[in-house]
Amino acid sequence: MMKLKFTLPENIFILDKDSLPKESDTDPYGNIMVYQKDRGWYVISLKSTYTFYEDLKYTHWTFTPELPDA
Repeated sequence: MMKLKFTLPENIFILDKDSLPKESDTDPYGNIMVYQKDRGWYVISLKSTYTFYEDLKYTHWTFTPELPDA
């Protein structure tokens, strides 16, 4: 059976030491979202990114969603 190549949605990125998110990728509060299969999505400070990648083994990142109008 042929295995199809998995593609990510355009706004989800692999969390890799060579492609960590930058400050320009954060929301107004300096946050991004990171993903791990067993834990799901988690909002973190950009300053915590390397810890979530290296120590906690999170695998993907994305932008935080826009805030709804109040």
